[in-house]
Amino acid sequence: MVLVLMVLVLGYLLVVFLTKGVWEAREGTRLTFAMQTQDGGPPSPDAIARVPQIVEERLNTLGMSGARTAASGESVEVTVPGRDLNTDDIRDVFATGQLFVRPVIHAMAVEDPKTPAPATTPPAPGNAQKIADEKQLRQSTDESIQILSLQFQSTRCAEHDVLAGHDDPNLPLVTCSADGRTVYLLDKSVLGGDQIRHAESDRDSASGEYVVDVEFDESAARDWAEFTAANVGTQTAFTLDTRVVSAPEIMEAIPGGRTQITGNFDADSAREVASLLTSGSLPVTLTYESSAPETLPPTMFLTSVRAAVIAAGIALAILVLGAAVYLLRRRPGPPVRVQNRAGF
Repeated sequence: MVLVLMVLVLGYLLVVFLTKGVWEAREGTRLTFAMQTQDGGPPSPDAIARVPQIVEERLNTLGMSGARTAASGESVEVTVPGRDLNTDDIRDVFATGQLFVRPVIHAMAVEDPKTPAPATTPPAPGNAQKIADEKQLRQSTDESIQILSLQFQSTRCAEHDVLAGHDDPNLPLVTCSADGRTVYLLDKSVLGGDQIRHAESDRDSASGEYVVDVEFDESAARDWAEFTAANVGTQTAFTLDTRVVSAPEIMEAIPGGRTQITGNFDADSAREVASLLTSGSLPVTLTYESSAPETLPPTMFLTSVRAAVIAAGIALAILVLGAAVYLLRRRPGPPVRVQNRAGF
């Protein structure tokens, strides 16, 4: 029995050693964002309620299941695991994620392309007038203004786009490609991201390139089949937060409601775009304000492991104590000496 108890005690000590990480505090980073609507105003109660759900779904898709999101007033706080967090690695999570499919009217190469600024960084709160000015310049139906806008926009493709995520789908649009090499004049949208049923990243077996496979809902599938059948040989642009991520030529009618977005993606960027499209666009734009370290509460899994280790320790202590009492009671007492007295 003693040998068995020794094995149990040593086994428990080994378990404690192997699970020592569950007792350590979880480090995290709290990110704070300001929220504003597309016209630069404060968000509605419904928008405030939807933002945490969409952000958490995107984070879960990227493997950050321990993230927490809370929105109140005109700000949202997102707490993610890890102290050495590079916000650039997850900036697409906080992008508006607004996709439109627009016919290409004209495309023009940028003479001196430079690396564009991140398209996912929204304008600061209070820039409603700047957004309105951009719309007036770049979403005009006047052909002369469109020509001037094309020429002007070709000099700004490397700059941050104030209009990002704010373009009106019912108007034409002058915008740049995601790589900053081409400027486009696009027609009004024929399909929107809210008509996407599902999207996932994949690697094309023929080209070896990473792509995003998109499945439209039933209504959009019919519209897409009719549009592609009527526009074979023309270019159609997929814009994500105003920038063109892909502008393929329609080679044939595409029935069935499925299509593929290409755009010089790598594995991570394809997965992030698919996550944006699946979760749906944010009803607001998020402006990064600050970050701070934070200690995260234990997850349900860690809490369960801690409880199991503590319960096992208590059970082992009771077992050892009971065994000790049992062994003491079984222990033989001192011998009784009997003296014989003669002559009685």
